[in-house]
Amino acid sequence: MATAGPGRIMLVAGACIGNFLEFYSFLAYAYFAPMIGDAFFPDSSGLNGLLRTMLVFAAGFVARPVGAIAIGRYAARHGRQRAMMLSFILMALGLALLALTPPARVIGPWAPLLILLARVVQGFSEGGEIGPVTALLFDAAPPGQGGLYGSLQYLTQLLGSLAAVTVGLVLSLVLTHDQLYDWGWRIPFVLGLVIIPAGSALRWIATAVPHTPSPVGGARPPALAVTLIALTVAGGTISTYLRHFGVSYAISVLHLSPRVGMLANVAGMLAGLATVPLGWWMAQRSHHLRGTIGALMVLTGVLSVPLYRFAITQPGLPSQLLLNCVLFALSSLTLVPLWQAMLESLPSASRVLLFGFIYSTTVSLFGGFTPSLVTWLIQHTGDATMAGYLMALAYGVQAAAWYGLSRFDNQHHA
Repeated sequence: MATAGPGRIMLVAGACIGNFLEFYSFLAYAYFAPMIGDAFFPDSSGLNGLLRTMLVFAAGFVARPVGAIAIGRYAARHGRQRAMMLSFILMALGLALLALTPPARVIGPWAPLLILLARVVQGFSEGGEIGPVTALLFDAAPPGQGGLYGSLQYLTQLLGSLAAVTVGLVLSLVLTHDQLYDWGWRIPFVLGLVIIPAGSALRWIATAVPHTPSPVGGARPPALAVTLIALTVAGGTISTYLRHFGVSYAISVLHLSPRVGMLANVAGMLAGLATVPLGWWMAQRSHHLRGTIGALMVLTGVLSVPLYRFAITQPGLPSQLLLNCVLFALSSLTLVPLWQAMLESLPSASRVLLFGFIYSTTVSLFGGFTPSLVTWLIQHTGDATMAGYLMALAYGVQAAAWYGLSRFDNQHHA
């Protein structure tokens, strides 16, 4: 039974605040990777420093499945409210380490070790978020709209990313290059710490709202659905982190200024937000628009390589704006229907726990290592278009998985 009225709003807000802050902190690290690399890996330069920074970034994803299992068990013993508060506290700890750890020139090798610890703690907390948050969103949804409410996680991820890069853009406009590299990159993490108390209060109140919990256990999901969900998350994760890697790509690969990369990324995410309502409309009619949604995924993949080539041959703000706006706008059209299809292809009795595990495990394998992989490929091939090839592959996988998922009768599995 869904929660109604103000209670539903509180549940959604409490579920989404953690997801927002997680993506804000994760993407703040990705956006400021060149500056973080300069602070904690001073002996490396250029792509070598970026590669080391991105490998530390990847470590957070390895911890996600561990967090999903550990916090999931904690939730089973002590309740969802305590589990979600625990993940929020761990999130604050990771932010504090990122904001306050002195650079390598001050504390030597302890600096990169503490940053590694911060990323592992963040990954652990994010892994523990996805299951309980999915449960809350399904509980809050009106009848028949659980999948759409579940897709709010994509929207809050986009908003968190937009907040991170907007802060970065403002900093790049008001600070000098030396100030940004010396201490300015820490400001986004400090701002994240500032909103932790209010976010904690909102989450505590929200999880205390009376609601009917989703059932746990029971029906075994179809093996094909599990496989298709894993492929969908893999393709979506690779494409998502390639888009958000765009700022570091512009700075370290194309040698553009931070403000150009961040301005283009902000514009891209605004374009993505603008097409989310149309994505929701398409999701509600996905049974009739299955071919159209799949064709949009194929189109996005086909356009990826020429868009990246144009950005490489004509480096600057116009080509960066075109690259980011097209990819983000097209992605939002298809990611909302994809979230709905993934969540509703599983039986309701096993949806929450199983989706959390599939999501965390797949993201840990593909998400964190995507920036490292594309950096390594560019470094060893000398071809900056590798990012476009990888993006095209990701959308090809998504399109194939979509055609399989969209054939499942949601009501049959509910």
